[in-house]
Amino acid sequence: MTTKGRKKGKYFSLHSMTLAACIAMIALAFGMTGCSDKIDESNLFVFTGESASDFIKSQPELSYYYTLLTKARSGMGKGSTMDHMLSSRGNYTCFVPVNSAVQHFLDSVYNQKDYDINAVSDSMAQVIVFNSIIDNGNVEAYKSTDFQEGVLQLKTMADRYIAINFVANDTGRVITRINTFSTIINGDNEVENGYVHVVDNVVMPASTSLPGLLGLQDNTRVFAHLLEVTSWADSMTKYRDDAYELEDHPQNYKHVWYGERLNEPLHHNSGYTAFVEPDSLLEARWGFKLNVVGGVVTNWDEVMPIIDAKVKEYYPKATSSDPTSLDNALNQFVGYHLIDAALAYNNIVITKAQLGYSYNRPEQLGIDKFEYYETMGKDHRIIKFTLGRQTDGIRINRYVSEYDEDTYDELEVPIKGTLVLSSNGHRDNQALNGFYHVIDDILVYSNDVPYKVLNERMRWDTQTMQHELITNGLRQQPQNIYNMLPAGYCRKVRFTDQTLFISINNYSINWLNYEADDIVLEGYYDITWQLPPVPYEGTYELRLGYCNDSGRGMLQFYFGTDPNNLSAVGLPIDARIEPGNPVIGWVKDDPDDPDANRENDKNMRNHTFMKCPNCFGFNSTNVVEGGRSYGPGGAKLRHIVTTAVCKPGVTYYMRMKSLLNGPANFGPDFIEWVPKSVYNGEKPEDKW
Repeated sequence: MTTKGRKKGKYFSLHSMTLAACIAMIALAFGMTGCSDKIDESNLFVFTGESASDFIKSQPELSYYYTLLTKARSGMGKGSTMDHMLSSRGNYTCFVPVNSAVQHFLDSVYNQKDYDINAVSDSMAQVIVFNSIIDNGNVEAYKSTDFQEGVLQLKTMADRYIAINFVANDTGRVITRINTFSTIINGDNEVENGYVHVVDNVVMPASTSLPGLLGLQDNTRVFAHLLEVTSWADSMTKYRDDAYELEDHPQNYKHVWYGERLNEPLHHNSGYTAFVEPDSLLEARWGFKLNVVGGVVTNWDEVMPIIDAKVKEYYPKATSSDPTSLDNALNQFVGYHLIDAALAYNNIVITKAQLGYSYNRPEQLGIDKFEYYETMGKDHRIIKFTLGRQTDGIRINRYVSEYDEDTYDELEVPIKGTLVLSSNGHRDNQALNGFYHVIDDILVYSNDVPYKVLNERMRWDTQTMQHELITNGLRQQPQNIYNMLPAGYCRKVRFTDQTLFISINNYSINWLNYEADDIVLEGYYDITWQLPPVPYEGTYELRLGYCNDSGRGMLQFYFGTDPNNLSAVGLPIDARIEPGNPVIGWVKDDPDDPDANRENDKNMRNHTFMKCPNCFGFNSTNVVEGGRSYGPGGAKLRHIVTTAVCKPGVTYYMRMKSLLNGPANFGPDFIEWVPKSVYNGEKPEDKW
């Protein structure tokens, strides 16, 4: 690897709103979403065959939308018009509303019947058009067989997600809804440069913040009110980082080592997710009844004392009378429902690379997959999500007391876990800055959560730890994308100017990576990570999953509570050594000799190493196969960084520093917090 010129990075050569909303609010929201003017127009030449633009123009019932295409431009007020963009080579997914839908939308916005389509401003045309088109780049456009419950992972040109829901109509036929209010009435119209899906309503996601969107729904009034009372609503208003938008973010750096193109993210958005009990559930379980007049609750003075009494039962140690205090019971109740990352339903648990998962049929789930997030409330308590072929959906804080040692099938499930619903019926659940998801039980951080649910080996992908990556759509992409993240982009990591911090998305085919993506450190790397909290006081092992190869270098680990003064822990590790070297002691598992395998595991632990977990692996056959026995060149190791007594509510940090005089790279894939009850319990720790 060379160290030639780098301006931004040293080792690279530079090569709803609802229909009743007013036009001012829509224009404001569009300005906030800030469609990029950096659209690649290099493909702007016409080719033979019917383009998306040709198809739309040829359909009389789509003529209003075509008029909008001729008004909207590919950049912010500049560039070619969108009818020309959709005539160019590329891959576009278009959700095109029929004339009656466009007319209805315009009449509602302008508050005028039969508003003239030709009088629509260019900026309004751009709002409508950009929200309805996904530029798939080099990846094939989306057809209906690609749709899953949740969101399409590539955003629209308005930097918003297209949410997909499948529902049964009055005749029992399954229909596809787009962003809740639009139904596909004529899908999969294949053209030379993509697919056109005709819809019955203009695709226009909500332009309010998440607390505001909850307040607009007719079945989440209680939770929306509690957000206001506790002031958590004030902490969930941020969206676009205007200072970041003003900076230059170079694209298409060419990596001089392996030739990949890297980009700095164009946006640095903030996002949030709320898991919400519907009003009907709280009314039934807590024994009150909302009195709603004209959409407004009139009896909060009767309801709130009942709610306060209930939450004090859940959080008896929270004694503050101030609902805005973290030591108040109501505040802790609400805070445990919130995550400061924008998580669409199908992004809550990432199942890629999980044993048994099918890349050809993503609805085919594998073994139980766990995802852990820090909540926004008291001590950033951990919330756990489980999804697998046995869970019947995404479950919150599911507790399985016994698994089959060989298959990881669930044997005993004392706590089934709260179900996360995939939609809120006919109501929108995507806000400008996040999502909410309705749940089927009351969510509480009871003693069962830290001492049963979380009394286990907890594994975090290093990208999951960085909430900004999922909020800004940098994960779960349908292609390999290399993002060079500038300092400060992820608030829970900090690194020196000589460190390159690279997020590799969807690195899933030939590499053994947890959750199918990777973080790579390059240069003279020196990085400090803020670690997730532990659930209860006790002795824990901190482990790191990574891959050895000749370019990885040598590094020293540090650990502690003061990020500016961490103590070195353990001896330096040389990540260039083959796993089979006696210093590590890796030996491939023998399926016929479990005793020998256990002996090898003990020997590796004596050298502070462990084999790769068996829960994830390679996508060699389009169904993921376990990775524990792959090697030696492809073996992924776990290094026991340190063993320490840790406490909840305390923030811990881990530092990695390269010890070489020249540049190197390192791939920290995942970390594990493992309580002593697991690594030194009555039963040996499992291989999963």
